[in-house]
Amino acid sequence: MGSNDGKLVILFMLLTIALFFYVSLPFMFRGPAAPLFVIHNHDVKGHEVAVEVFDQQNKSIINETYILEPKSDMLRSRPFSLRLHREKREYTFKVTMDKQITSTDKLEFPNSHAFADVRLYSKDYGDTYLDYESPKTIPILIEFNEMM
Repeated sequence: MGSNDGKLVILFMLLTIALFFYVSLPFMFRGPAAPLFVIHNHDVKGHEVAVEVFDQQNKSIINETYILEPKSDMLRSRPFSLRLHREKREYTFKVTMDKQITSTDKLEFPNSHAFADVRLYSKDYGDTYLDYESPKTIPILIEFNEMM
């Protein structure tokens, strides 16, 4: 083995160590990435929920359908390719419930601990006492949330 071969081995080892720290340090200090989205079914009935997620170039990165039981929750883990991104990302979420009601929202994710919180049949209690007595029901609500 020549001296150039030894240098290449050392360079490869240094690059491997640097890549290891680049990937693992954020995980060690902040913990694992949040799920990409969570769906909460607040209704007393089950629902079929189709979720399509688009990236910043409007490319579909997830297109899946779920069956949620009454008063249940489910989460969709973040694809591995999205766990390593550290810069802000914008995603568009298109949620369709029972093939009838659709809601679309763009959310900006500042880091891998942000996620979309999708709520089916949630109650909006408003700001006044009268609103609290008769809350408005929202069929699909998509909000930004972040794990601390």
